[in-house]
Amino acid sequence: MNQEKKVAVSSDEIDIRVLIISILKFLHKNFVVLSVFAVLGVGTAIAIYALSKKVYESKMILQSDILTESYAERITESLDRLIKEDNMQVLSVRLNITEEEAANINKIEIESVKQTTASKEKEESIFIITCEIKDKSILPKLQDGIISLLRNNEFVKIRVKQRETYYTNLIAKIQEEINSLDSLKKRLFQGKPVYGKSAEMMLVEPTSIYSKIIDLNKEQINYKNALELVNSIQLVEGFIAFQKPAKPKLSIALIGGFVGGMLLAFCFLAARWARQTIKES
Repeated sequence: MNQEKKVAVSSDEIDIRVLIISILKFLHKNFVVLSVFAVLGVGTAIAIYALSKKVYESKMILQSDILTESYAERITESLDRLIKEDNMQVLSVRLNITEEEAANINKIEIESVKQTTASKEKEESIFIITCEIKDKSILPKLQDGIISLLRNNEFVKIRVKQRETYYTNLIAKIQEEINSLDSLKKRLFQGKPVYGKSAEMMLVEPTSIYSKIIDLNKEQINYKNALELVNSIQLVEGFIAFQKPAKPKLSIALIGGFVGGMLLAFCFLAARWARQTIKES
């Protein structure tokens, strides 16, 4: 039984060796033909690569706690449909660019990435906008156009206005409390009797008043900072004009040219072999 297994294994090894030898003989015999077609294939690929229109890719990062992922998806679908329909007139109006500039856009994709702020009070979205364009010079105008498109949505503008009102009222209310505590502090230092609201009557210690005023000032500064950043869209990183095109890739073109050349070579050799066989028969 073991001897039969050894014979079978030995037979398989011989078959593999014969196959390898046959392949090597075939390559040696047809080396010139294979080389010529390989060079032709690679040369054709390089020529096509050099003549083809280069497509560049760039990404922009935006931050917002107002925009939603579903809204970003609708914007992507709308812009993508306009590009596929070759509707440059509407696309140029939406992005505030010329029709010639819009014709250089291959793709605009908006992807949403959720993140939680340090305070854990609200969830913000990071939007990654990926654009494929044929002309890198349109990137600055395209960046402004996309941001303007997102900011000028009616829903977004209403939310921004609501937040502006909210923070403005909070800042004014805190200022009233600070003024009231300042007045109380002055009366205490002047030795005058304290009259006022019950909340003021509780703060009879000067140190408590100082501490409360400091806390309110910190809170007011935070709200003022929030008011300055109330804009619906914050630019984290703009488009960068890279020198290397994203499409077509030279490496893929070379591989494709080589493989194509080899396929043509095998077709040529197969046709030649078939013709010789017919003649001999």
